[in-house]
Amino acid sequence: MAVRIVTDSTCDLPSALVQAHGITVVPLTVFFGDEARLDGVEISAGEFYDRLRASSELPRTSQPSVELFRETYERVAADGDEIVSIHLSSKLSGTLNAASIAREEVAPLIHVDLIDSYQVSLGLGLIVLEAARAARSGASLSEVVATARRAMDRVSVHVYVDTLEYLQKGGRIGRARSFLGSVLSIKPILKVEDGEVAPFERVRTHAKALARMYEIASSMARAREMFVAYSGNEDEARDMIQQLRPRLPHTDLILGEIGPVVGVYAGPGAIGIAALERE
Repeated sequence: MAVRIVTDSTCDLPSALVQAHGITVVPLTVFFGDEARLDGVEISAGEFYDRLRASSELPRTSQPSVELFRETYERVAADGDEIVSIHLSSKLSGTLNAASIAREEVAPLIHVDLIDSYQVSLGLGLIVLEAARAARSGASLSEVVATARRAMDRVSVHVYVDTLEYLQKGGRIGRARSFLGSVLSIKPILKVEDGEVAPFERVRTHAKALARMYEIASSMARAREMFVAYSGNEDEARDMIQQLRPRLPHTDLILGEIGPVVGVYAGPGAIGIAALERE
């Protein structure tokens, strides 16, 4: 009996890594008006940012339904496998709650351990990857859960957003609200802290923001893995990875993309750094 890993689409993991590690991803939904699209299934990140720039109305998002989680758990555990289901912060979405209700509906025939990652995007993705590697190595359910929880303590996420407009309008601004009312030229750098968006620093220009993100990333010499993520500005992320390689020779640097659901709140032009420290 194996341990299977389930997560949600806000993990923003590249599809090649999802497939290579046998991860099951439950999609959230993006709405443009009344038009619904499943995150990463019916709309790609590239398509999403094209539409976001052209849209006069901010898209909405919705968590997966209890039914979708239940169907996923039943399918994944068809061979009697146990499940570790790891999701974005409960402070940012009701996704974990929907998964919890589905877990009750499939019990006791299917065993599901739920984990609130207190992270989002590739911060969640790094935790999921650690759990998936443990599961594929033959670790027990309790060992996989312990691996995921240790990873939670070693993950850090910083993100530069070109504007706070999307976070504010989407209702996910959290403690970064303290940055509102600043000069119009502010370029905010945020972090994920205790499961919500928090202020980190503010700089005056786009160029200075990118330079500061490079400084933050290059200071993480203990990072084993690091995603440099982007939202419609791939060239900037690729350039940063190239600059970081000589500074972080022992870190696995990976290009990531902020997906549609997270992109509703980050907006276009963001750069994120998600890092996992060595144990």
